[in-house]
Amino acid sequence: MFNQFCQGRKWALILVAGALGIFTAAQSGYAQGTWTALAPVAPSPTEGMTVGGVGQVIVGAYGFSPVPGNTNLTRLYNVNTNLWSAGAAAPLPARAEAAYGDTTHAGFLYVIGGENSAGVLSDLQRYDPVMDVWTTLTSMPTARAGAGAAVIDNGIFVIGGRLSTSGPCSGGPYLGTVEKYDVDTNTWSPLAPLPNPRSDLAAVSRGGKIFVFGGCTGTASAPSVTNEVDMYDPQTNTWTTGLAPMPTPRASLVAGHSGDKVYAIGGTNGVSTSNANEVYDIPSNSWSPNTAMPTARQEAGVHSHGGRIYVVGGSTPASGASTDANEVFKP
Repeated sequence: MFNQFCQGRKWALILVAGALGIFTAAQSGYAQGTWTALAPVAPSPTEGMTVGGVGQVIVGAYGFSPVPGNTNLTRLYNVNTNLWSAGAAAPLPARAEAAYGDTTHAGFLYVIGGENSAGVLSDLQRYDPVMDVWTTLTSMPTARAGAGAAVIDNGIFVIGGRLSTSGPCSGGPYLGTVEKYDVDTNTWSPLAPLPNPRSDLAAVSRGGKIFVFGGCTGTASAPSVTNEVDMYDPQTNTWTTGLAPMPTPRASLVAGHSGDKVYAIGGTNGVSTSNANEVYDIPSNSWSPNTAMPTARQEAGVHSHGGRIYVVGGSTPASGASTDANEVFKP
């Protein structure tokens, strides 16, 4: 039934994508290795959003704003017009810090778990930006906030996380739990756990593998950040450890990608926010520095599209002040 729905919907998606047009001359002229400031997040500065994209539209769902706090807003940014608009409100409860990563699949954005004043959450919501409709799906087995997430084929993989609700590196327990959501069957299954439990890590899928970067670790009374990099193979359900570590240990960072390179951007060392932009080359398992992000921040969202990496919202400094920064990097 779900596959039939997607087949019937694809023509609407094509029509909407066409109506949005192509990149403007200014956008196509971004210089390599530079950052460009875009229209600030609207209607207000926001951290801890779930961010993804469909066609020329970047979606920022839920998140925490200074007023009213945790939200259930849906924010739509058009990369062609550099304008923000509002989508249909997401299902309650309001939340922030749902699974971080670009959790878009087949033209839908998935929001998984998160936290609010009542605790950590397990519910799963799907947003259709073409029809502007939200749907509630099967809840994740393990409630958590600050997990990493990545998509391979028809699976969404949710990795690590925490049971605390006071933001990144606010204390554990930190989780090694890995669970896969099958979008075809609307079911969850457990997978091999993360080698070292942690939260607020970045995850990205490349070449049929999932790479995870950094995160909060340690104990509830003595949290710390790590520069660990691990790789998950869904074909064998195994983890590979010992990859070249990030030069700068960080948590609550984002990971964008271009070709075989992953860009680990921003985050926190547990004391202050970072604007680091370090590049991991997958074939050589090596790191190199790149142009620092203009606005140092954590708890941002990321979307890689059209040869660019968009970093949306977040908070700075580490003590927590939401930002409306919306910046794009051209690798």
